[in-house]
Amino acid sequence: MNGFYNKRDYVLLMMIILFSITMSTFLVINANFIYGIVIKYLDLNDKYHVSLNVLLHNLKVMTDFIQDPFINGMNLTPYHLSKGAYEHFTDVRKLVMLDYLILALSTLYLIITWYKKIIQRELWKLTDYLKRTMIILWLLMLIYLIDFNDIFIYLHEMIFPNHNWVFSPKKDPIINVLPDQYFLCCFAVWFGLVFLLLIGFYGYGKLQIKTNKH
Repeated sequence: MNGFYNKRDYVLLMMIILFSITMSTFLVINANFIYGIVIKYLDLNDKYHVSLNVLLHNLKVMTDFIQDPFINGMNLTPYHLSKGAYEHFTDVRKLVMLDYLILALSTLYLIITWYKKIIQRELWKLTDYLKRTMIILWLLMLIYLIDFNDIFIYLHEMIFPNHNWVFSPKKDPIINVLPDQYFLCCFAVWFGLVFLLLIGFYGYGKLQIKTNKH
């Protein structure tokens, strides 16, 4: 069985997974409608006496900041960020830049393999691995949704050991209008997008198998 796969197959599989993960991250970061739904569901604008337009504008300011390394500072009217909170957003920006770099490289690789017709000829060989990856993804999603808060905190402690991610509502009241439910929805959408992208590659691979039989 090991001889059935070559090094190029494993590289292609890895690039498909990386592309699916990083593309989904890009889409979720720019899916401002998720926040709009959470605002209305939790009545955040009424609860904290801030207009819907202001909340959505502030989200855009934050997402622009973490996606553009040339932006200095964030004007989050009527909120002000502490030094630690600003440093956390800066740390997040570094991760987003890494995500976008991997997205660019994996996209380029997939374009090249498509141009060389490697995907069209050989994707079918990866269907078993893609199926296993999707099963693992669903299991991780279930675990994450069941114990979201603990896992969310653990991941932050692991990725951001400086603890700047711990916002005080008094020092950084912006955290009041960024509830856990928003991040839960983002991760749920993220998992769904990753799964859809993987199932797209899987479906194309299965189609190749049917075509080869004929």
